[in-house]
Amino acid sequence: MKRRIKLSSVDREALTRALEIARAESPADREALDQLEKAEGWLVAAQQGVYDCQRSLTAPRLWQPLPMDINPAEVASIIARGPDNLGGEYAAARLLKKMLRAGLSRFEPEPLRRLAEIKRRAPEAATA
Repeated sequence: MKRRIKLSSVDREALTRALEIARAESPADREALDQLEKAEGWLVAAQQGVYDCQRSLTAPRLWQPLPMDINPAEVASIIARGPDNLGGEYAAARLLKKMLRAGLSRFEPEPLRRLAEIKRRAPEAATA
């Protein structure tokens, strides 16, 4: 029996975009994600899409977590512990904190681009 996971509309939208972006990378990626979705379900395939997108944009080392791997409820405690050097959890938590403050999902496939876009639009919104 599969466990049902409740997703916010922001999470669902980010997961959907991640799957679309990852599928567009190459025919092989599309085929692999289609097979994964068929075998494991939409959510597993979408999470793989997020993993592929975040890994290519944030370029962590293989053992380092991505923002999607950090539990939002643990962000403050991870940051409070301070830098963990090569562990990567601190850096991922700091990025996730910025994402969440900006109203983004931890599953955002393009976190750096979206944060820059939001920052660029902030002065425009203040003057409007």
